[in-house]
Amino acid sequence: MTDQVNVREAITALTEKPMLATSVERLLILNEIKSEGKELPRPLRFSSMLSKLLSRVSVPLEPYDLIAGRCVDRLLTDEEEQIFRDFCVHPDNPRQTRIFPSCGHCSYDWENLISRGLPGLREAALASLAEKTDEDERIFLRGVLEIYDAIRDFMLRYADAADEKGMTRVAKNLRKAATERPDDFYSALQLLWTVAFINCAYITLNPTLTLGRMDQLLYPLYAADLAAGRLTREEAGALITDYYCKHNLIMGRGEHQVGNAKNSTTFDRICNFDAPQYLLLGGTVRGEDAVNDLTYLFVERIVPAFKNPVMVVRYYPGMDQKHPRLWEMLVGHSLASASLMYYNDDNVKRTLRRIGLPEEAIEDYVHFGCNWPGLGTMGSWMSIGPSAVHYECFRSEEEKKAIKAPYMRYRHKGGWPMVLMEVMRELADRPGLTVADLYEGFFAKWSDYVERKLQQLELELTVRRRRPATVLTYNDCFSAHSVRTAGCHSAGAKYHYEFQSFYMFGSTVDCMIVADQLVFLQKKLTLRQLLEAADANFEGYPEVLALCRSVEKYGSDTPHSNSHARRMAEGAMEIVIEKSRPYLEKYGLFLEPCLQSDTWHLKAGLLAGATVDGRLAGTPYSQNSRPANGSCINGTTAMLNAMLHLPHDGVLSGALNLDVDPKQFAGEEGHRLFGTVLATYFNNGGLHAQVSAVGLKELIDAQENPDRHRDLRVRVTGYSGIFVDICKELQDDIIERFK
Repeated sequence: MTDQVNVREAITALTEKPMLATSVERLLILNEIKSEGKELPRPLRFSSMLSKLLSRVSVPLEPYDLIAGRCVDRLLTDEEEQIFRDFCVHPDNPRQTRIFPSCGHCSYDWENLISRGLPGLREAALASLAEKTDEDERIFLRGVLEIYDAIRDFMLRYADAADEKGMTRVAKNLRKAATERPDDFYSALQLLWTVAFINCAYITLNPTLTLGRMDQLLYPLYAADLAAGRLTREEAGALITDYYCKHNLIMGRGEHQVGNAKNSTTFDRICNFDAPQYLLLGGTVRGEDAVNDLTYLFVERIVPAFKNPVMVVRYYPGMDQKHPRLWEMLVGHSLASASLMYYNDDNVKRTLRRIGLPEEAIEDYVHFGCNWPGLGTMGSWMSIGPSAVHYECFRSEEEKKAIKAPYMRYRHKGGWPMVLMEVMRELADRPGLTVADLYEGFFAKWSDYVERKLQQLELELTVRRRRPATVLTYNDCFSAHSVRTAGCHSAGAKYHYEFQSFYMFGSTVDCMIVADQLVFLQKKLTLRQLLEAADANFEGYPEVLALCRSVEKYGSDTPHSNSHARRMAEGAMEIVIEKSRPYLEKYGLFLEPCLQSDTWHLKAGLLAGATVDGRLAGTPYSQNSRPANGSCINGTTAMLNAMLHLPHDGVLSGALNLDVDPKQFAGEEGHRLFGTVLATYFNNGGLHAQVSAVGLKELIDAQENPDRHRDLRVRVTGYSGIFVDICKELQDDIIERFK
């Protein structure tokens, strides 16, 4: 498949596009109109500016395009580069190039879009407008209607361009997708791409969009087309491949969480430069197997060299046995380091039920944004989109000052391990101290933090809801709740949630394990002695450092380490769930229990002093739910067994970077062995896995000789990275994972 011209083009874009490539048309047009429409209400200013942008950007096509939708990005001239720099600091543009209200890290109501089409959505908005008397809501809906019209006209311009190039099939499909309800696979896929493309290429910096359960959404149209002879399976596969290609053409180079303007394209230059889009496959629907032939086809057409879409397989126990050919393909793609991850469908649903959500919301769950869980069409993540400040509904200066960023990560700038260190210092001289006292002290600080975070979110949501229709985002146009009421970020969504993740979980557990072993069980040190050594960064305490590092930690699969991992995870997640319950009942607001850290393990570690697990000051912590680097001394199987001790009904997110040497699983027998290991992990309650199959020597050589390894891919957190385009700090951390 990689010899296809569209696939080669997409791979070249991912690996060879200039680092400073910029979406030049977006820049120049928005720079020209950035001061227009100031007299308009904000929803109408947004819709007017988006309409003008879409009416003026070019509609490029290549002869081999099946799905239309490209944008122009290239290196800027010196004059254009100065425009770019001025644009980023323009007073009308206070948040760099975010001239449009942000609407990333979300999922649209894709089913509603396909079942109604743009004309149906427009009719629904018009009907809602006719019923409204509130002026805010009428303005909001007028903006929605203008955006629908802008999308339609953009697609019709594309159709005209296709006709001019003699691409009559593409042109006919574009017109159908623009003006009718899609009743076939081709027009539906084109409509889905156009709606996603406009946001990812022209509107939102770091869109990180969930594409939904496409095998479920499109299967009825696909099956009907095959039955009627309108489409062959091979033709459908070719459309899917081209759809995949389009996602990769609109990306830049580098890595967005640790990268910067010196080593990455950045979102200022290309909105989607390193943003993942998540395509969900498989799983269950109301307890029944949801895998169908389209699931197989989406998997068959995966191109391992691509970064997007990220395939999220909703695995259910026994799926490997029920669909052996599908499992074989998935395992093969994983061992090719494809942009692919697995989530345990049962674990996620059990946790959502424990939180207290109804089945209709649970069935609709999605994963997006570096492995964060979401509620699809029924929920809105508090940290995305406009904040309370944008709604301008404060009743006092005191209230305005009380609003803080809702995305609070941890109590101490050095992360949760430093909170445990605080507890140890506070209790070190208490007579009769036990490890239970350390847990009690840590959970008390955790509980206080969670309660304060919920109170902050309550205030944030209260302010947003006072005049919910005063801000319009692109996301609102594709949320059925928004069109009926008001902005989904303020009032339209039924549920509002924020994540409470246990950042640096493994390192925190390891600190507790070491204290328990050396102080309470073996009595080799007092807690004060242990802390004195850590506070000195172990300088002058080589024996203590050796003792700390000799203790078997989380990931080694010993009874002692496993018991602490379970105790820490269960205690923290229970607090998140129980503290959220009254807010869920009263406001539809809750915190999601997670073990996710993305790359904050590097940033927090850099700010933190040494910890009693033997980690030195300024060095990385553990990442996500994974044990700390170097802790899995008993091998991969032991690490997976250790992780099975985490609660199966208390964690919604916690990426596991599963790093393997492909030589260990080479050939048919090796693939079968790896498939068995992976399936056993999930069948016994494992939550998540994403695989990087790269040799350690290859990684080291790639760091030293990047031009030899332009296509080397690794999993970063919820997305894939081209290893040689990642900054050295993250490269070093990834190399340590493989040791």
